Amino acid sequence: LWIASIAIFCLASVLSAINFIVTTLEMRTQGMTLMRMPLTVWGWFTTAVIGLLAFGVLLAGGILLLMDRNLDTSFFIPAGLVVSDRLIDRAGGSPILWQHLFWFFGHPEVYIAILPGMGIISHVLATFSRKPVFGYRAMIYAMGAIAGLGFVVWGHHMFVSGMSPYSAMTFSILTMAIGVPSAIKTFNWIGTMWGGRLRLDSPMLYAIGFVSIFVAGGITGLFLGQPALDMYFHDTYFVVAHFHLIMGVAAVMAMFAGLVYWFPKMFGRMMNEPLNKLHFWLTMFGVYGVFGPMHFLGT
Repeated sequence: LWIASIAIFCLASVLSAINFIVTTLEMRTQGMTLMRMPLTVWGWFTTAVIGLLAFGVLLAGGILLLMDRNLDTSFFIPAGLVVSDRLIDRAGGSPILWQHLFWFFGHPEVYIAILPGMGIISHVLATFSRKPVFGYRAMIYAMGAIAGLGFVVWGHHMFVSGMSPYSAMTFSILTMAIGVPSAIKTFNWIGTMWGGRLRLDSPMLYAIGFVSIFVAGGITGLFLGQPALDMYFHDTYFVVAHFHLIMGVAAVMAMFAGLVYWFPKMFGRMMNEPLNKLHFWLTMFGVYGVFGPMHFLGT
């Protein structure tokens, strides 16, 4: 049942991605060229492109897994597999193939979670710095580079699977390369704030918190991108901390920034500013208090 649910979820995601891509390309208002769109829209557009390409692969993997479970095929079942003291009378499959199909989706999915947040943060930082986004075109190209490189680094999740050292070296180099557009976006966010007339209202605090957590979580990714170090850190709390800082907390901070920023436009009233700031500081101290020590537990 859960495999069928995954297949339905993937199909829905692909259709949603097609809808958003077509809407963005064909239904923009008059005079709104691609290079004039808000970075929030660029974030969602890039996310939709990733979703269109990534979820199709997971859908294929889910269908093959469904066939293995119900139609006696052996796409992922190797010879000699014993389950609950019973020999599975099938052969020829490879569990590693499932890992490849899953992680080909799984790593771009990280950017599906974080790219919309990047667009929101760019907009909020510019608003509360009272100046335009620094390096608007560079931000768009960086999003495109992140989306493209995100599809060729999935192997860094599989360094311990017995892959060729040459393949591991290739994935390691590509993993380091994807840090470049991420660094460009970070420096541009700092450049947006530099020299601005900052207003430290709660949306701005959430946006700055996003940048802080994104940098803290991203730095640990440089270690995990090295095969020799990943062999040591694999399946430790170090990986848990890295993953949750980047994909979990950073994305949540962007959600809070967007919610507080657009709440008055959606509902016609302001949120409670003191409570929002209290929530922000509790969240920041809580996040670093939880995931900071995990880096040490994993070493």
